[in-house]
Amino acid sequence: MDIRIDGSAILPGHSAGVEAFTYGLLRGLAADEAHRIEVTIVQGTRQSWRREVPDDARVRWTEVRQPLRADTRLGGGLRRVLPRQLRSAPLAHRLLTGLRSRANPVAADDDRVTLYPFGGVPARARRSVVVMHDMRRFHLDCDSAPITDIFARNIVEADALVASWPHPYQQLLRIFPEVAAKTALIPLPVFHARPAGAAAEPDPGLLLYPSSTAAHKNHLNLLEALARLPELRLVCPGPLVEPQAGQLAARAAAAELRTRVTFPGFVPVPALEQLYARATAVVVPSLWEAASGAIFEAFSWGLPVACADVEPLRAQVEFAGAEVCYFDPHDPDSIAAAVRRLLADRPRYAAASRRAADRLATRTWVQTARDYAAVLDWVAGGRCGPVPQSSFLNADAVGGSPS
Repeated sequence: MDIRIDGSAILPGHSAGVEAFTYGLLRGLAADEAHRIEVTIVQGTRQSWRREVPDDARVRWTEVRQPLRADTRLGGGLRRVLPRQLRSAPLAHRLLTGLRSRANPVAADDDRVTLYPFGGVPARARRSVVVMHDMRRFHLDCDSAPITDIFARNIVEADALVASWPHPYQQLLRIFPEVAAKTALIPLPVFHARPAGAAAEPDPGLLLYPSSTAAHKNHLNLLEALARLPELRLVCPGPLVEPQAGQLAARAAAAELRTRVTFPGFVPVPALEQLYARATAVVVPSLWEAASGAIFEAFSWGLPVACADVEPLRAQVEFAGAEVCYFDPHDPDSIAAAVRRLLADRPRYAAASRRAADRLATRTWVQTARDYAAVLDWVAGGRCGPVPQSSFLNADAVGGSPS
């Protein structure tokens, strides 16, 4: 099958979960000799992609410009200095979207099915499959109205949609019930699972929160909680998203945190594995996720988890069959208390994580790619019959009521 993947919204080292997802899916698709894959990527990033994805006869890279991208001096500088209201203004957003669309044209006679790993890119291909990893834009004031409009338009107009986990799948059908017939639920493997034989030597005082510094990730309340836990240290690897990164750096420089908090930015997988090997626990204060990659990775490493008591994270923990310490993500005292409970009963929570890891380990990227290929083939074939669903989930997960 001829497959086109639009990776033009992904900046290696800056795109967090959607980046890890796209790398894994590409590796899984490239393992099947029946696929011929073209990936549209940002100009100048090919070497970064090739480090993560096999560059063989089944993968062809097409580089396009992305004006004002976040990792350039101009684009990053504008993100830091412009007020959020101006950056999110409809006119500014339309101009930037128009510039990027012009730099990444779609041929009118291109009959291939195009997969969009990020739902915030206008799906302009004749036949499109859009991945909806989460629905936070319809619940939280974390993104501008224009990008939420792009998500909504893609949901309505795409030939097929894929949700990654039961909670966002049910939310998608609740908000857009008319798209049920074209929506598949395809769960993902653990992004950075513990390698076989990897040794762990936990540092009793080290907490870990791998995440970008996007606003909804809620680092600031975690730092306030750490100020109440003077015996502990915190490392937060992940893309440094402005303006939050600057604000967090200023807070971490305060006297009570200066030697105990580190924001190393994006780190390569071996460095991330070393952090998991050293951590004593993982703390996830995020206000909303489809499913937190850090939580699944913690389970894989057998690490106890404290996380925000929000609906999607509860659904994720229930799906994995795990047990965690929950807290109110808006209350630093609640976060600090949960961390203390977690560490006071660490063996119990670590055992629960290991049980969840056994379930999650049965899911691979090759299996995931097969599920995606079935949806892509369904669109290529004219969408005959019901949209294919993943065999990894039982029928209740996809057949339940969207209410």
